Amino acid sequence: MRGKFSIILFCLISIGFFISACGKSKKSSGNSNSKESESSSDSVMEPGHSYGKKSLTKNEELQNENKNTVDRGIRPPVAPDIIETLSRPVFPPPEADQMVQIKGGTFLRGSPPDDELRDQFAENDNLKTVMTPFEMDVLPWPNDPSAEFYTDVTLEDAKKMCESQNKRLCTELEIEWACKGEDDRRYISGNLYDETAYDSPVGSPSPFGVWGFGKIIELTSSFWGIDDDQVTKLAARGYAPDFDFIGKFVKPENGRRCAKRWRVNPDFRQSNMGFRCCRGKVNTEKCFIERARPAHSVYKTIKPDEFERIIKSIPELAAVHDNPHMFSNGDIRAVLAKRGSDRKQLLKEGIHFTWKPLRWIPRQGMELWLAVGRSNHHSFVVALHEVEDNKKYVHESSLIIWDNPMPLAIVYREGHRDEVYWAPCWRCRDGGSFEYDEENNQVLITHRW
Repeated sequence: MRGKFSIILFCLISIGFFISACGKSKKSSGNSNSKESESSSDSVMEPGHSYGKKSLTKNEELQNENKNTVDRGIRPPVAPDIIETLSRPVFPPPEADQMVQIKGGTFLRGSPPDDELRDQFAENDNLKTVMTPFEMDVLPWPNDPSAEFYTDVTLEDAKKMCESQNKRLCTELEIEWACKGEDDRRYISGNLYDETAYDSPVGSPSPFGVWGFGKIIELTSSFWGIDDDQVTKLAARGYAPDFDFIGKFVKPENGRRCAKRWRVNPDFRQSNMGFRCCRGKVNTEKCFIERARPAHSVYKTIKPDEFERIIKSIPELAAVHDNPHMFSNGDIRAVLAKRGSDRKQLLKEGIHFTWKPLRWIPRQGMELWLAVGRSNHHSFVVALHEVEDNKKYVHESSLIIWDNPMPLAIVYREGHRDEVYWAPCWRCRDGGSFEYDEENNQVLITHRW
């Protein structure tokens, strides 16, 4: 099913009601201070159903248009352009045999769950990591700015060469810490990709004054993960433009991120993979690979106040911060009744309906909190990233059904990872799906009408 979808997220004006659809938070649209003043007629979801709205005469409709009494909430703000807020580090040019003292400290290993460039399978979710002080060669072996980086080595080759200088092979998190620095930057130069930072043969310095990051792949002493089936592989860092990873070439703005990891065999050799040496106590912190979990699981114990807290913690959902709440079993029955659907029969087919949030894992390492709900004025559908289990969330995608707090359900098919839907009725002409866009590493909410 991979690469199956090529999806466009809509901002729609449907018949008689408005839908505001937000993709990634930086793509939200609208005016944060504007409120719609016009009155809304009944939503055309199914013939003969007004979904609790009173039918109006022509005179009443005209009166409502003039009164401007409908408070539709605040539409999501237009996201500002992302600008660089971090300065590029400045250090003297590197010297032969130079080592850099790397201080101890705390940083966030991995990447934010909503980073579109991240490798969901391989990178940890910005986990707090404590590092002890150590020394690192200013450049990859042979640690000489006048010489080419030494490549085409195995793990044993790299270890022996470092040991010959009373040093050791660096761990992957020592490289990530030296690359990110104390401000947890995305690249050595800042949070936005800057190709010019890699122009010279030795590149540019990191916040600690280490050079050469992003010029070659760097083998490390770290295992790929901590489980038995993961300690037979090694983790490599860095980037090389012509590095062939399982037949896939990675773009530089992805590969040169400080959090980027590569899985290699210990005896693997490649003309663009080298290494660098460190000295001092080995940092024992490790990256781990999340074990496979079921694609769908319902948050059965979530309480109404917790649901409200989560929704209100998301700025992109400001339009539904007025009394956001979950639906109920009664609402699910109403959803099914609209087309006379038999819930027991659907369950036999592996089709589940829920009004409580759903944990969805579209790909290993990517975990989302899916929910439907309503506020005083609108229904909504949302996909959030869980940054901390049941504690902190960030926006991925959302869709607001404007001025129509009708009942909705989340629907998923057991055993089919990519079949997750939201629905006001089953097999009717309205509703949509949650879809994983693998090319852009995004989850989008679609709507059909």
